[in-house]
Amino acid sequence: MAKKDTYLALLRRGIDQTTANHLADAGLKIGDLKKIDKEQLIENYGLQGTIADGVISIINSGHKTHGKERFLAKVLAPEKKKMDRIEEQRFKRKQKDILADLAEQKDRLKIARVEAFRTQKIVMNRLGKTIELIVKLENNLNDESKDDQKVKIRDQLETRGLEAARDHEMLELEGTPQDIVDFRRIIVPELILHACPECGEELDPRSSRETSFTEEWTFICWDCENTFTPKLSHSVEGLLSNGSRIKIDPDAKPRNPVPRRPSSRDLKTVTDFIQADLETTGATADELAAAAEASALSSGLMTIDDWINQTLAAKGYIQAQEDREDFILRTGAGATKFNKWMKKAGLYFNKQTGQWTRYEER
Repeated sequence: MAKKDTYLALLRRGIDQTTANHLADAGLKIGDLKKIDKEQLIENYGLQGTIADGVISIINSGHKTHGKERFLAKVLAPEKKKMDRIEEQRFKRKQKDILADLAEQKDRLKIARVEAFRTQKIVMNRLGKTIELIVKLENNLNDESKDDQKVKIRDQLETRGLEAARDHEMLELEGTPQDIVDFRRIIVPELILHACPECGEELDPRSSRETSFTEEWTFICWDCENTFTPKLSHSVEGLLSNGSRIKIDPDAKPRNPVPRRPSSRDLKTVTDFIQADLETTGATADELAAAAEASALSSGLMTIDDWINQTLAAKGYIQAQEDREDFILRTGAGATKFNKWMKKAGLYFNKQTGQWTRYEER
């Protein structure tokens, strides 16, 4: 029974049937095989050197799946040939070329990202300046002292609104430019006004502070000369004194479970890894460069000369009332410089019709 158990145990560890049967018939057990070295197996039990090495390595490593195939591979597989010097140099040269190509692709990707960010920043700054100008124009429109300039202000508002809409669409922002203008003009300047408890007069906190009470936030009503402390300051003082503010524990664990990072897959060779990274980076760089070239932020605007030639070829004339909006959207130039660009292009202006044409077609 002991021979059969030893025989089956050796088979489970991957030793071939002939060797397992030979060792089991010799009366050896698994514990005995762990104490025997290679020389004893060769001299006392008649095993070959390669087979003895395989038996010792398998017994010492313990039970493994597919042990028989691994044992035969260790015993029967030929020794690996050393790489020739010429092939080694060729491989290193090829690897160096791949690494250089990979570095070039990464540089292209970096340059494309920088250009995309730079173009977006230019459009964002231009939109911010346009929004500030619209805010100023709307404030002037509501000013009673500038009623005689309302027609001119409305025209400027329409022009700047078109420019803001163009930049807003280029940046693919949510909402409309008017939402930004309303927030900048109406919501931001609002202050928390306090009402006097005696007469009900609204107080501006910037000019109604009682300077004699330096440790408290106290206001004075200049109409009834009443001093009072607003409810808001009482609430803030209560939170500060009672210690009921929110406290953040830096050692606290996150509420939601944090997923583990995916394990990276190891490729077989360095060449495959570099090639895969090269293909991924190259494709990304090409796509980003093509997107940057085709983007409306950088290359979607026409030149003024091209727009003039295209409009004259289609209509035969240019008129400010008809073509001003298209001029702003297509070229990106300011509408206030419309007549200047027409004169600079050498066009002739007919005062009776209000149309711009070429000088020879007047």
